[in-house]
Amino acid sequence: MLRTSGYDRVLLNLRVMTVELAEAVQRHLCAAIEALENGGTVQDWQTRDDVIDQMRDNIVNQSFDIMSLQQLRSQDLRWILGFQRMAQELERSADYACDLAELSELKPERNWPGDIQEMAKQLLRMIEHTVEILKGDKEILMDLADEDDVLDEAYDNFKSALVKGSQARCPDGQLGLCLVIARTIERMGDHLVNVAETLLYVQTGNRRLAEA
Repeated sequence: MLRTSGYDRVLLNLRVMTVELAEAVQRHLCAAIEALENGGTVQDWQTRDDVIDQMRDNIVNQSFDIMSLQQLRSQDLRWILGFQRMAQELERSADYACDLAELSELKPERNWPGDIQEMAKQLLRMIEHTVEILKGDKEILMDLADEDDVLDEAYDNFKSALVKGSQARCPDGQLGLCLVIARTIERMGDHLVNVAETLLYVQTGNRRLAEA
């Protein structure tokens, strides 16, 4: 039988707060990808980012309050530290979204190579999946680390092209910009992988499905 004490409700609220943060980050990432693909300047990036920072801080502060004021059960520490870690990873991905939107303004024609476009689509799929598993709408049935391989491979392709001096992927000579864009998307993917793996760890004590 589930306990419904005030302490348990406070613990469960960490998940509710993290879901709200994840949904805010999802909107942030979607706006950044929209700016990347279709142009336009979003005027309230700093306001959006400040809101996300505050949501992260609220989760961290509540985690500290619980640990300082309550006598923790053995399983609670993993829960508290896990959601604190997820909040920090989500906030970092939002920071990269701001960078992505600002970088995209350097190429107003938006004729990005196919690898960049595929990375953007894959990132949106990853954040959608992350939100769904945090909300409990989906079980963790796939390792996001495997999905992240698409981002890693595309980023490696740009690095190789830069080393070789190839302009084939960026006909207008903006290979360096494409490399930075690819790196930014790749780092966002890494943070989403960390969120999914931390949630799996909270639930099972393992970080990869193969170990669970």
